Amino acid sequence: MLGPLVRLSIRAATAAVDALGLSPRLTVPDLFRAAGVDPADDPEAIEPLEAILASIHEDLEIVAQGRVLLARRFVKILRMRARVLARERRGELAVIESTGRPIVVTGFPRTGTTLAHRVLAAADGATTPTWSETIEPCLEGRRRVDRERRARSRRARLAVAVVNRLSPGLQAVHELLPDGPEECTVLHELALDSESFALLGPVDGFRRWLDDRDDRRRAIRYEWQARAMRSILADRDPADRRGRWVLKAPQHLLQLDDLFAMLPDAIVVRLHRDPVDAMASAGSLVAHTSRLISRGLPSGHGPDLLETFLDWQRRGDDGQSRHESSVIEVHYDDLVADPVAFAARVQKAADLPMSDAHAEAIRVLLERRPRHHFGIHRYTLADMDLDEAEVRDATSAYADRIATLRGSPPIVTSSR
Repeated sequence: MLGPLVRLSIRAATAAVDALGLSPRLTVPDLFRAAGVDPADDPEAIEPLEAILASIHEDLEIVAQGRVLLARRFVKILRMRARVLARERRGELAVIESTGRPIVVTGFPRTGTTLAHRVLAAADGATTPTWSETIEPCLEGRRRVDRERRARSRRARLAVAVVNRLSPGLQAVHELLPDGPEECTVLHELALDSESFALLGPVDGFRRWLDDRDDRRRAIRYEWQARAMRSILADRDPADRRGRWVLKAPQHLLQLDDLFAMLPDAIVVRLHRDPVDAMASAGSLVAHTSRLISRGLPSGHGPDLLETFLDWQRRGDDGQSRHESSVIEVHYDDLVADPVAFAARVQKAADLPMSDAHAEAIRVLLERRPRHHFGIHRYTLADMDLDEAEVRDATSAYADRIATLRGSPPIVTSSR
């Protein structure tokens, strides 16, 4: 009973904040003003912010809670951009160093990338951004750094608790760990051009803007990721600044060239899953997240999901063709069946030893967070207005190809 009451209280509070005008409007001038940032100091943010805001207003039936939550997020992004840029100008960003070849996990959403990332991040000497660090990649610098780190962690735990209350089924779909390994997606939001904004719902206008970006605009995403990673390192204890990076984001699949420009010696682990299961699960995730800011997904969005899936695979194949020697392909079923064996196979392919300590850390991780420990995530294509037979037909070539990956060790044909 407490959960629904808390949820209703949060919604009532955000509705009051919105009605009283205590939250900035979702316009570029208002958001910059609320962030305390002069648009002239960050002109690069204006175009993508205009694109996402226009799409939110035109494509979504946004509610009061959504207006408040989105305004808070965009204001925080603008403030973080300003802090990171100021730190860059002062020469305070740390150097990105990796004690071994970085491992980067990618694949269409819901193909096992989160499990793969956490399993690989459990290795000795592995380092990865935490969720609290990705949300706030630059501390204020007003107090002792250890106190600011603890305060940031508390804010992250509160934010996760609020999100879980507002969307009670979300934990079963994707668990957020405030101080645990987190994907690069939130770092890409600093560039204001992340595909993660599509989790808000069918923001078609913004997706068209993403597709129309030129090469220079696309590269900005990874420039911001590098800045954010360097800022995160600068705020860490010196003893925690060195390690072997283990990163993850589904959308890396769309820009492998830019990823390798940032991390030339990276090993990319590309996950694949039965397309029916992957699409049904991804659609369910979007349905849960969209309820945080709107009245939910409209009917008839299934065909768009199918086209998105096919587009991601085409673009992934295209990028992989230029980096074959550094891309490992793994089937979801193999990962789930034996995560320890998966980690050992990836470590071997990356010329990294698999230690007994890593294997034990994976077992402990799985014991503490077994599959379905927040409940079974149920989903079907019918929920997405898609016919399974039509999806099977459209994805048959892809399904046939990935079937050959099952049970076979991932191999890197050569090393950089």
